[in-house]
Amino acid sequence: MSRLLSILLSAFLFFGLAPLADARPGPALNADRASTEFTASALMPCSENARFQERASAATTPKDIKRFNRYSKASCGDDGLPHLIIGATIEPWGAWFNRGHEGDLLIPGHIFLYIAGIIGWSGREYVRAVRGQKNAAESEIIIDTSLAWQCIKRGAAWPLHANREGRNGGLRAKDNNVTLNGPRG
Repeated sequence: MSRLLSILLSAFLFFGLAPLADARPGPALNADRASTEFTASALMPCSENARFQERASAATTPKDIKRFNRYSKASCGDDGLPHLIIGATIEPWGAWFNRGHEGDLLIPGHIFLYIAGIIGWSGREYVRAVRGQKNAAESEIIIDTSLAWQCIKRGAAWPLHANREGRNGGLRAKDNNVTLNGPRG
């Protein structure tokens, strides 16, 4: 039963079958305020944006000048500030609509997740390796560096290891090893 529920939850999250918000046109709540509606088509290259050029001309240090030169290749809004364009990559072929902006968030995000996975998987492997030792708790406090480096090297392939263990059932604890609070039926 729990496997069926997890499959259904995964399917709902994958296909985005969440209830849609009711956004019928009607009287605006804050009609006296400026519109907050934003579309990526409202962006222009920062090198052509007058407010950005005004801000860039005020730069005095070489570090600031270099930063404004780098940002001049980005897309700016009416405020003269660079904006990130993040497309919906979950949709089929969603990443293809915003080509050229992979370096804004997509690539750094994947690098971050990969490095975080290496750290987590390496820690998991280290704890599993010292579990059988006589002083397991001491080995977790005083790190065995040679063993830790071996675990980090093996952790670099964590997506493959996680996939293999997920398929053979070694990634999760068995149901009888999980303690439950509350009534047991």
